[in-house]
Amino acid sequence: MLNQFAVIIYLGFIAYNGHYIESNYLVHFLSLSLLFFDAAYISYKNVKCNKVLNHFSLLLLLLGWQFLLYLFDFRPISKAVSMLLLPVCFYQSAYFIQTFLFQSSAYRGQKALLAFLKISCVTAIICFFFSDRAFFTAYQLQFFISTLALAVVGIMQRKRIVFVLKSQWKRLLFPLALVVIPFVIYLSVFHRESEYMASMGSYIPVMLAFVCIHSIVFQYHPQQVQFLSLSGGYIVALVFVGLVGLVGMAYLFQIPLMAILMSVYIVVLLAQVYNILLYVRICRQPTNYNNPTDRQHFYAYSLEQIKREENLKKDFSNYLHDNILQNLLSIKNMLCKAEQPEIRRLLLDTLTELNASIRFQMQTYHPNLVKSLTLKENIQNLLDSMEENHSANICLDCDKDVFLVEPYNVLIYRMIKELVTNALKHSSATTIDVLLMQEDGRITLKVTDNGIGFKPFTYKSGSHQGLASIGEQVSLLDGTMNIQPATGGGTAVVISMPMNGGDSYENFVGR
Repeated sequence: MLNQFAVIIYLGFIAYNGHYIESNYLVHFLSLSLLFFDAAYISYKNVKCNKVLNHFSLLLLLLGWQFLLYLFDFRPISKAVSMLLLPVCFYQSAYFIQTFLFQSSAYRGQKALLAFLKISCVTAIICFFFSDRAFFTAYQLQFFISTLALAVVGIMQRKRIVFVLKSQWKRLLFPLALVVIPFVIYLSVFHRESEYMASMGSYIPVMLAFVCIHSIVFQYHPQQVQFLSLSGGYIVALVFVGLVGLVGMAYLFQIPLMAILMSVYIVVLLAQVYNILLYVRICRQPTNYNNPTDRQHFYAYSLEQIKREENLKKDFSNYLHDNILQNLLSIKNMLCKAEQPEIRRLLLDTLTELNASIRFQMQTYHPNLVKSLTLKENIQNLLDSMEENHSANICLDCDKDVFLVEPYNVLIYRMIKELVTNALKHSSATTIDVLLMQEDGRITLKVTDNGIGFKPFTYKSGSHQGLASIGEQVSLLDGTMNIQPATGGGTAVVISMPMNGGDSYENFVGR
């Protein structure tokens, strides 16, 4: 909302000084306006304050202001700020693209890439304060070095990028046509008019990238009973007809284009104010669950949530009773003898075990994968911590560049933890091997031990709660779990499931 207000003030200041939007800059202005409007739309939809969507919205605002200031550089300060935003916009664009492609997870070459991006951006900004020649030289170097670094990382991580493109290709075709076809028509009509072609080369990749990302991000949001719940084709058609109507009205009645476009910005600003007031009203007026309509939409979701919460509460209650409470009672009984060295040592050991147990359970309920580490490094750290408290040797066989999109990375992490824990507790194994691989969009996890073996069971029967939970999750994900004797004795648990890339961005932007 503040950005819309700032744009209106800036356009009013431009008009006050006698500068208006010429016909040769109309497409340029409409393109940058789409960036501003989409940033406002993303902020409206981002009710969970997702960091990725916040970054995307900020990037659109930076690009919009850079284009706007460059378009109306009637003052030296406008030109200077526009130039200064160039390296910042390029850095933010490159940073966001790699974050979006790799879903904020670590990958090989990440540190070097981010270092190149930051150093080249800072260098260009510093050169800005020396001379225009030094600045543009540094900016060209930033563009070349950053693009080369992105290309090298793309080649190194080509499997991951190909997987994303394969899983999202349907969402990319429509944006490609939506951007490329109008620009091709525009170029074919005005290719001989230099004033109409100025800076169009920078608009095309920006518009193509932002429309594609927007299409991927917002394909998952549920339908809402309001105007913006219309399908993308209807919205595009309505916006196009509306813009054509406004331009035609301006031409017919000789109304300055600046006045028409400022009116559009004012309408968008009023819509944002309305949504804020509506949100405040809804927060102050809770849903009436005695109303049949509200109850109908709320009941099924609430029932499922209650069941999950009750299961979680029961599990957590058992943990508190069997582990935490018993240890606390033991500590309480020993406090009166704390002066004895043996009792003091026993208290310290009990508190250490209690601390480790709590941390272990926290990781069970909500695994905290370190984003600065790769998936293999996170799993290896988990296995190392489990190996410290047991005599068994745990080996991990996993490619260093293996990638699992969300939420599969967290699910596999939990499954490995549960399966290895079971092997340590029940198999009397001295060696546990964990194999993880992902090929052609299919995940394979195999945990093998050399223990006493395992009695076959059906995980749907309800016995062996941990394995039953894993089996149900795998089944829901259209996968299979087989428990079989291992070669040479022991047990092998083999899990295989498809990795659906279409679900990954739903989890990524909705977490």
